[in-house]
Amino acid sequence: MSHQLVCEYEVFFTIGIGSAKTIASECLKKNYTHFAVFGGDGTVNEVFNAMMESGLLAEELPLLCIHPCGTGNDFVRNLQINNKAEDFLRRLDSGEVRYSDGGHASYTNTKRQAEQRYFLNVMDAGLGGLIAQRVNEYRRGRLAFLAYQMSIIRTLPFYSKQNVTVKTLSEIYKGPALSVVAANGKWFGNGLGIAPEAEILSGYLECVTLARVNFWDYILNLPAIIRCKKIKHTEVHYAQVKEIIIEGENNPIEMDGEFVGTSPVHIRVILRAVRLLVG
Repeated sequence: MSHQLVCEYEVFFTIGIGSAKTIASECLKKNYTHFAVFGGDGTVNEVFNAMMESGLLAEELPLLCIHPCGTGNDFVRNLQINNKAEDFLRRLDSGEVRYSDGGHASYTNTKRQAEQRYFLNVMDAGLGGLIAQRVNEYRRGRLAFLAYQMSIIRTLPFYSKQNVTVKTLSEIYKGPALSVVAANGKWFGNGLGIAPEAEILSGYLECVTLARVNFWDYILNLPAIIRCKKIKHTEVHYAQVKEIIIEGENNPIEMDGEFVGTSPVHIRVILRAVRLLVG
């Protein structure tokens, strides 16, 4: 039986990078009760940034209802949300309200200027940032569904690990690193379970440091990553943290699948940042 939802609504279409944030910022000036976002992690990230920059508490912000139809759709994996239209309408009408933490990062943008930005799912300094740059080349057309896989294959074997210093309250790592991930959610890169112990309402970010890890290490551990299991490797480190500082120049950074700039970067958790409709 079809589900009928009666409500007043407006529809807005994005036209490029930054468009979703601009639309959400304008909509926050009105009395909307819900934000229904059709898109992937990048679109959700822009809406989330508009919400965070408003200075409003989660309880004062519209409920966020996501219909996944982007390249990666990794954040919604934490919520077990599918892309069926009838389920989306049901969530809007009678979905369960769930809070999520978020992350805040201070870094250097692509214009070599200091910038701040929020992320809802994952921030990655190193290999992931470079892959995010290349994903854009495949996003349009028939190759879109292979964007992440093709970018990883093209990038990983030739990536030169950069020397970094990773500081948390509990430990410091100094040395070369393939990637340093600050995760609110478990998945990135279109279904790779990089942070098995991350929970979106834990009050912590999971810091995953892939240190002296090479191409073959990645291939051998790929089954575990796909199953969202911890990697058993002496050069892979996990920590539950509230704050991370990554020192070292020019490591590419991605947030929620979008390339945004370079290190150094200072990351901290944002508690109970937003309310989501799930179920």
